[in-house]
Amino acid sequence: MTFENGSNLKKTQLFFYSSVNFPLAVVGLPLVLFVPPLYGELGLSLASMGFILMLARLSDVFTDPLIGLLSDRTKISLGRRKPWILLGSPLLAISTYFLFVPPDQPDLLYFLLSVMGIYLAFTIIQIPFASWGAELSGDYNERSKITALREQFGYIGTIVAVSLPILLSYFDIVNMRSILSFEAIIVISSIPIVIFGAFKFVPDDPAKSLRKKAMTLREYFRSLKFVLKNGPYIRILIGFTGSVLGISMDGALSFFFVKHVVNAESYYSVAILLSIVTSVVCIPIWKRIAAKVGKHKALVYSILWFSGWAFCMPLLYFIPEQALFFFLTLQVLKGMASGALVFLTTSMAADVIDIDTIRSGQERSGLYFSAWGIIQKGAAAIALFIALTAVDLFGFDPTADPSQRGKINGNSDMSILGLAIMYSVVPSLFKISTLPFIWKYPLTEGRQIKIRGYLDRKERRLADKSSVY
Repeated sequence: MTFENGSNLKKTQLFFYSSVNFPLAVVGLPLVLFVPPLYGELGLSLASMGFILMLARLSDVFTDPLIGLLSDRTKISLGRRKPWILLGSPLLAISTYFLFVPPDQPDLLYFLLSVMGIYLAFTIIQIPFASWGAELSGDYNERSKITALREQFGYIGTIVAVSLPILLSYFDIVNMRSILSFEAIIVISSIPIVIFGAFKFVPDDPAKSLRKKAMTLREYFRSLKFVLKNGPYIRILIGFTGSVLGISMDGALSFFFVKHVVNAESYYSVAILLSIVTSVVCIPIWKRIAAKVGKHKALVYSILWFSGWAFCMPLLYFIPEQALFFFLTLQVLKGMASGALVFLTTSMAADVIDIDTIRSGQERSGLYFSAWGIIQKGAAAIALFIALTAVDLFGFDPTADPSQRGKINGNSDMSILGLAIMYSVVPSLFKISTLPFIWKYPLTEGRQIKIRGYLDRKERRLADKSSVY
């Protein structure tokens, strides 16, 4: 494995770099799956929370480009990316505490400020973190290894977050407030550990940039038009957007689906855990598939596999007595491809940034990953709003007793069927709609190798000139 100029990137360095994704994932899953039910119990409505989550996410439209710009321009002895990760880590810890350990009667302002604090911390950490990973290696397949291990650490964090309620149940701790308090402890305690390891063992050399002069703010926004002209990047960005829309809608409604359609609330954490474990186990398989047929074709296959099984979910509405068994089975089948949806798109994004480097003569990973972050967070915000608002329009009541389904005191059959469709069918349609764009993705392994070869030769020439002077 190489680090830009050909020096070795050790397994320990790859390990410690990827480990930074662990606390981010531990925060991310409860934020989507556990926080809305808790705050709903504390008196906030689903529609209000959906609107606030969308508003907080859309604020990243302004913060993501700023962090991308500042990260690209940073050149100090600590590095380009490390200072920003160091800055965002305390904010993430503090915001996680306030959101996961709320007062007895939180208001909408409290919820808004806590959520915005976490999202701002995500921006400050994730954009430099992703850019850092793209700069660790220029090799087509090695980038898949970096993003795959990074996502595996994310899945490990997610497994920890979803396993905790199961573990605590053995100690008769089943209250959502108590569960989130323990989640906060894990996040706050793990942040300094992973940051120390990454900072000590992983290189972050600001001198590797091809451009010696940092971009101005005007140049930065002017360069956004070059992002729009990067055809392969736009294609993969469209594919990524469809996946984010689908995954976010799925996540927002999964608890309500398990509770009211499958009628197995106590198995919720087990179902999520099954899906995540399957995802982690199958990532190496998708890496081999991508190496054989190309990343974009592997991504298409993973979307088709995932969506095909997701389309079966509404059928559980008609077989309530067997719903749990078939739901767990479908979770495993969907999980086999869910990991590929994330790591393949991120790896492809790192590849297409090389095209911009050739055209502009600049290393602008931060620019591209800030645009990536804007789309990701904007799509997630819109998906949460659509999902929570749509089920509300169907007449779904999250506080209703599942055993009273179809009765005057429970949810109507139409509201439950609407929940099932919004949970699985609509998200899958979002994913499938992007397939034509992904299938015609032009950056193959052979072409990327030529691009990296050109960039490596250019870097060596620049290094030779510098040594002369």
